[in-house]
Amino acid sequence: MLHPTPQAIGLGRGASRGKDRFPPLSTTLDVFLQDGSDREFRRLIYELTSLFNLMVRGRRNFAAFMGVTEPQALMMFIIAETQAATVGQIAQRVDVSSQFVTIEIGNLVRKGIVEKRPNEDDGRSMLLSLTLKGQNLLRELAPLRCKGNDTMFRSLTADRLRTLHDILNNLISDGRIANHEFESPDMLGRRAPSA
Repeated sequence: MLHPTPQAIGLGRGASRGKDRFPPLSTTLDVFLQDGSDREFRRLIYELTSLFNLMVRGRRNFAAFMGVTEPQALMMFIIAETQAATVGQIAQRVDVSSQFVTIEIGNLVRKGIVEKRPNEDDGRSMLLSLTLKGQNLLRELAPLRCKGNDTMFRSLTADRLRTLHDILNNLISDGRIANHEFESPDMLGRRAPSA
């Protein structure tokens, strides 16, 4: 079997791609490659994963305090911010399916935390708002939520926050493109030969 050269597959300068290379490169972007290694990229991924897991744990703690699940707490936060959210808006905001949001909102309605009313601008959707119980839960959580967020994000200055927003918006946009390609019809059901 022929192995393409690093240049033929777009590997950055200094990147070697031998058939015996292990672990194989996980990126070919020059910015992450040093002496043929993508160690810096993997470090970034592990740091982002750690941050994500810390944020999920925090939100899970907030949710447990209110007696709801972590996804339900996130939806409550979004509904509180928008005052009249729809299932579709929540799904788009957190990048999950509308079906998933519909199920979780149904659970919040049954718990008396969320209420639905017809959307006069779009007869196909319902507007979601928090009931008095839902509002009280967020008020009771507020001191703990503020303390946790103040501690976690205290290193951000106004300039660093603007830079972080810019970086995250680009990563999210590019991530959607990358996942769209991986989830394309010609990739569906494909497995590694050794799987």
